[in-house]
Amino acid sequence: MKSGKSQNPDPDMQNATAALIRAAKRARQVVAQTGTEIVVIRDGKLVREIPPPEKPSDRVDDHK
Repeated sequence: MKSGKSQNPDPDMQNATAALIRAAKRARQVVAQTGTEIVVIRDGKLVREIPPPEKPSDRVDDHK
């Protein structure tokens, strides 16, 4: 049975996918807070998106 970790012997690379997912989520939160655009790839093309304004319940506290 496979575990959720990569089989790559480099310990930094074993958790790289999870780190990238966390970074993408955080970037979307910051973009929503600031009202700026985010650039994503959709169907192989770079697309600029403007997310809807953030709800107060979505706010991330950076001081934890």
